[in-house]
Amino acid sequence: MSDDEAELKQLVDTLAQVEQQVRAWEAQLETLAAVRAEIWQARTTLDGLQEEPEGREMLVPVGYNTSLFASLGSKERVLTGLGSRVYMEAPLEQALERLQSRLDEVEKATRDYRESLVQLQQQHAQLRERAEALYAKAEAAKEVGSDFLLPGGR
Repeated sequence: MSDDEAELKQLVDTLAQVEQQVRAWEAQLETLAAVRAEIWQARTTLDGLQEEPEGREMLVPVGYNTSLFASLGSKERVLTGLGSRVYMEAPLEQALERLQSRLDEVEKATRDYRESLVQLQQQHAQLRERAEALYAKAEAAKEVGSDFLLPGGR
């Protein structure tokens, strides 16, 4: 096996791994976008509640296009998730601060993933370009009768 053959086989393997990593990072970016939207919605809702009087009747969505009527109780008692289904009660302002902090973290992670994804896509393009050049060289060699990339030679 020639050096070019070995390099081409290595490039093909590496390209498959890089493509898999690109797909994984794209999926992670989609997940981060969904988390960001959920945090933004929670923050926007809590911001809106600051202006509403206690006792105000409102609709509370409970899922599957179903809502119930409820009255706004104390705005100073908000349950906020800590993770692993653990919640804490916090004042509205503190809950808003926690949401903003989490939103900042998600946006930073999104920027980091995007930057890494761009670099990985550039690496993929370079690897693919090199693999295509080696393949073209192999095809040209076949046309002139060389046994480059032919199993066991001619």
